[in-house]
Amino acid sequence: MTTQQAVDEKDIRERVENLIEAVRTKDLDTVKTIFAPDLVSFDIEPPLQHLGAEVKWKNWVAVFEAFQEIDYATRDLAITVSGDLAVVHSVNRISGAMHNGNKIGYWLRWTACFRRIDGDWLIAHDHVSVPTDFATGRAMLDLEP
Repeated sequence: MTTQQAVDEKDIRERVENLIEAVRTKDLDTVKTIFAPDLVSFDIEPPLQHLGAEVKWKNWVAVFEAFQEIDYATRDLAITVSGDLAVVHSVNRISGAMHNGNKIGYWLRWTACFRRIDGDWLIAHDHVSVPTDFATGRAMLDLEP
């Protein structure tokens, strides 16, 4: 790994940590600083793709409104950097108390492609998913890493 790649990896890791903290504190202003304007997101909820950062922000607003309190954690974060592009993947856990009284907690898979834009690392594409049991057609939300 070159010195520049190490610096870039550190910067991206900090961006991911900022995103995690912003989710935990429901800080939409910080969330907005993480995504590229022309983001393409394959989020966990329909439709199949979400186009543009503003759509992603709305998804986070919906999450923040659904949770009374929220926790978000990343595990096995891996970062690969090449020039102005980077690929990040991890398994993440979202959990907390919902406003409807339910408590949830499950692991999901996350892959993000970062692009350096005007000197900042921004998420240009992300993919969030959970495994599916094809026999039942249901999401498998009880898996542990």
